[in-house]
Amino acid sequence: MRTPNRFYENSFRHRSNTDLEPLPAVAQRKWSFYRCADAKTGFMPRLSKKSRSVRISSPAKTRTLHSRPPLYRFQEIFHAIKTGRYPNRTKLAETIEVTTKTIQRDIDYMRYQMSVPIEFDFVRGGYYFTRPIADLPLFQLTEAELVSVFVAQKALEAYKGTAFEQPLRSAFQKLQAATGSANISVSWEDLDSAISFRQFSAHLPDAGVFSELAKAIRNEEVVEFGYKKLDAKTFEKRTVEPWHLACVSGQWYLLGYDRNRKARRIFVLARMQKVSRTGHKLSNARPGEGEIQRHFRNSFQIWQSENATPEQIVLRFSGRAAQLVRERNWHSSQQIQELAGGNLELSLTLNSLEEIIPWILSWGKDCEVVKPIKLLKRVRLLSA
Repeated sequence: MRTPNRFYENSFRHRSNTDLEPLPAVAQRKWSFYRCADAKTGFMPRLSKKSRSVRISSPAKTRTLHSRPPLYRFQEIFHAIKTGRYPNRTKLAETIEVTTKTIQRDIDYMRYQMSVPIEFDFVRGGYYFTRPIADLPLFQLTEAELVSVFVAQKALEAYKGTAFEQPLRSAFQKLQAATGSANISVSWEDLDSAISFRQFSAHLPDAGVFSELAKAIRNEEVVEFGYKKLDAKTFEKRTVEPWHLACVSGQWYLLGYDRNRKARRIFVLARMQKVSRTGHKLSNARPGEGEIQRHFRNSFQIWQSENATPEQIVLRFSGRAAQLVRERNWHSSQQIQELAGGNLELSLTLNSLEEIIPWILSWGKDCEVVKPIKLLKRVRLLSA
């Protein structure tokens, strides 16, 4: 067995407290983080509560900040700069009751994302617009989007005279004002002189008729009105469950369920008078959008034959009529087959012949009925 090394044993032997020399005595003193101008200590003793209440003033009251919606802040900043008073971040923050950092972020967003011409005037110490700007552009549109919106506005002439005319006009005016941007080189006035629609305006002698029917459809109420059929001399009372209003070729129609005849009917608004809501709810569920579209799918314009089966109609066009037919989409079911000599055959699937016959006769000798035979006979009888 190895003998322990005495050198290491003596080196790691712990000393007792009796071997240590005592430290010099230090006077106890209360310390504080309050700085003092005393050169000897560098600190000052902690004050008593009574002394602190007398010698230390209370902090100033802080300003209450609020969470404002971004759109509200943008509008406030825009109008403050528009007044020409050159507001700075501090003044805007006090007025809107937010921080100066929030104001700076809003100004950066308005400048770089909304293209608002904001700059800072170091002489006057505030913000200003580098060019005249009437309204705050809330969002940006490309030139293609602006043209599309304008075309849509022109196409909505069918609502002229209805309860939707003024709200639509106001909405497009607001849209025009909200899309002002230096990045768009096409103005609304330029489009107005470059694009127009020449179509039949919707015929609506009494705007009140349209308004009452629209309210009845929204509230699902039964309506009563006097109706004069095309070949009738007097008005007769109708009680109808209104389903849908449609504008086709400049004419407004009502699709609904006629309680007197217990069948689905289509009415022309121009032939109605004294429309009133009864307050009674519909007894039949109103058709959805898909069912409405399927209902009109097999009609040439609006009219359909009751319980009629759709059939194929084939017409042959020649000369200039063939080119005119080729240039347009006449029906969702149409199919065109090219023939020799520039002629063509147009195929349609309809369940009523009443509306297609006047259209065929309008082409004269350049349109020939191929089938069905009953349509060919009726056209020849009327053209003789």
